[in-house]
Amino acid sequence: MKIRREQKPNWKDRPKTSGYEVIVPPGDDAMKHYKRLKKRMTKDGFFQELKDRQYFTSNTEKRREREKKERRNWIKKKKLSELNA
Repeated sequence: MKIRREQKPNWKDRPKTSGYEVIVPPGDDAMKHYKRLKKRMTKDGFFQELKDRQYFTSNTEKRREREKKERRNWIKKKKLSELNA
């Protein structure tokens, strides 16, 4: 006598969506899945993108900010290398 068990649905066969989606299995903790989604969105830069798009910034402003950031990183690396030397 053979017992046939239901197979779990394959992750690759799930319906494709555009955007973020969370499927919470029945009886599972929804907050755990919410935190996982929030972590994924933060890692992808979704929230930073929302903040950046809140106001218009010209290409010149973006370039200046990028150069400031690069300078700060360069100074930080320089200090670290001086401490290690």
